[in-house]
Amino acid sequence: MGFGQRARRVRDGRLAHGRRVAALGSCVRLYHPIGHRATLSFLAELAGPYQRHEQALVRALEALEASRAVWRAEATAYVDARVAEKRLGRRTPSPGEPPLSRMSGHWYASTPELSRRAAVHALKLWEQDPGGADDEVRSLVRDCVAAGGRLTPERLDTVASGWPMPLVASAAGLRK
Repeated sequence: MGFGQRARRVRDGRLAHGRRVAALGSCVRLYHPIGHRATLSFLAELAGPYQRHEQALVRALEALEASRAVWRAEATAYVDARVAEKRLGRRTPSPGEPPLSRMSGHWYASTPELSRRAAVHALKLWEQDPGGADDEVRSLVRDCVAAGGRLTPERLDTVASGWPMPLVASAAGLRK
């Protein structure tokens, strides 16, 4: 069952609310731009307590669908650009263009502010369980959350890669 079919179940008023909430969870299993847990939590922040209220459930689905539509448009544009580049003999993507498989840690939205909010939200959740992250990464995430995502380029250059750096980049507005 694909995303669209699961989304129809979320909207199906004949189903029990719990089954509709489970269908939203299934949608998030298929599309979770900032991670599964963070996506569900951010949807609750955007839409309200969708686990209990029908209108909030529909708003949560609409927010997820809107993000997914922007992501799909960007993915299509990326694929089209890569096909054109390959026809010109450029077999390797440009350094500034991440491959599609690396497009994670970013809430795709029509407004950069919503993407930033989602990234900061996900970073707050990450802070609760940073796993084996080193002190430098933890410090950067703390600074990013405290600044609402607005970090200087010098501060961003302190840690090069690894999770949760895509979230930090998105919070800082480096991904549009």
